[in-house]
Amino acid sequence: MHTVKNVVGRLVEVRVASPLNLAEVGEFRLEHQAAIRNIRERYVGVVDLRHADVLPSEVAQGLIALLSGTAILVERTGFLIGESAIFSLQIERIIRNSANPNRKAFRDPEQLKAFLGEVLAPIERSRLDEFLDAGQTGADPPRS
Repeated sequence: MHTVKNVVGRLVEVRVASPLNLAEVGEFRLEHQAAIRNIRERYVGVVDLRHADVLPSEVAQGLIALLSGTAILVERTGFLIGESAIFSLQIERIIRNSANPNRKAFRDPEQLKAFLGEVLAPIERSRLDEFLDAGQTGADPPRS
């Protein structure tokens, strides 16, 4: 399960929950392209992975290819992960291989907010708060 949205400004919101299969990575790619299509500057991404678990190898490879293909368009991306050490290592490997050093993984939502907040406008920071708060339960936030 996944969602990709651009509700306000240049903030692209992604939520992923397990299971995620290779077919969904293809859908994700199309939705991601649609979400960033009208953003005229480099975008800022937030990826909520708190309800995801270890990804199959082919899915991880597909995500590396997707992230590498958009690396030049990204100003920053923060990935919020859960407590699984194995999943954390997998996400860190995906990020490391995604061709953009401005992507980072976090376990603490406040640290993620600080990292992304440095480059977001006030309305985007507000939306980031809504998105992360809604993600605690796995729900999508209301559109602003």
